[in-house]
Formats: sequence, structure tokens, C-alpha cells
Amino acid sequence: MPMSFMAAMVAGVLGVVGVLVIWLRRRHVSAQETVFEKVEKAHASEGRGQFVKQREDSFLNIVYGLAAAMVVADGEIDAHEINMAEMLGARLIPNFDNDAFIKIVRGHKKLPRFNDMVDAVAPLLPLEAKVEIFDYLQAIATSDGQLSPDERHFIHHVEMRFGLDKLQK
Repeated sequence: MPMSFMAAMVAGVLGVVGVLVIWLRRRHVSAQETVFEKVEKAHASEGRGQFVKQREDSFLNIVYGLAAAMVVADGEIDAHEINMAEMLGARLIPNFDNDAFIKIVRGHKKLPRFNDMVDAVAPLLPLEAKVEIFDYLQAIATSDGQLSPDERHFIHHVEMRFGLDKLQK
């Protein structure tokens, strides 16, 4: 994958995180922090500042892409996995759009490789957000009652790149 694409992907993720958290704070979402508020806090402490609205779609598409890749990892589009992805996605991302997600699932062959998407977002997320996204992807993978070898590989890659394997020791 070209470096400029990765840089654009990273910049998009950073921008989206900032915009989403600001938007959520203005809406006075429940007292429990969302994954995006946790990311914003981490980036604020690093002095990364505010980002432009147009980058919001980039981050959402990455999250949709990760979830879509997990849904189709076993070679099947399973209704249980779709339902789980939509239900938990709405909790994780307040403006999760089921129709946009389904479009990405249907067009999954056009997505970047799963590992590349994970590698792009891993350095941008605080630990709490990584845990939530990992749990989200794992719930999708296991929602049909089976864990295919590809799903297992994806889960393992997320665990390793997010540094969650080190937490269990």
C-alpha cells in the first residue's frame, strides 16, 4: 500500500476522531464516555488539536471496513454477524449508519486488506478504545457460533497490533 495512502488514512482517522468527539459533547450524550471521547482525550493530551469535518467519513469507513471484513471473513455474509455489527456498532459509534455499513459489506472486495486497516488505526487509539474495538470485532466474529480460521487470524492480528496480548500476561 502506498505510503501517501496510509498517511491520508491516518490523517483522516485523526480528523474524524476530533470531529466526532466535539459533536458528541455538544449533543450531551450520556455520562458514559464513548470510544471517540476516549480517543479525543488521548489526542488532546498529546496536543494534536482539532481537525476538519470532511475527514469524519474516513474514520467511519475504516470502522465499517473492519466490521465488514470480519462479517465476510468466513466467506459468508451471516445475518447474525450483520445484526451484531449493527447493534454494537450503534453503541460504539453514535451515528453508525446501517445502510452505509451494508453497502460496505456488499462491496467488501474493494476494501483495503484487513491487516492494513488495523495497522493504520492502531497507533491512533488509546488503550480503552482499542479494547472496545477489539471486543466489537470479536463479538461479530463469534455471533454465528463459529470462529473460522480467517476470523481467528483477524482477531489475533487486532490483539497483537493493539498490544492487547501484553495485557493478559
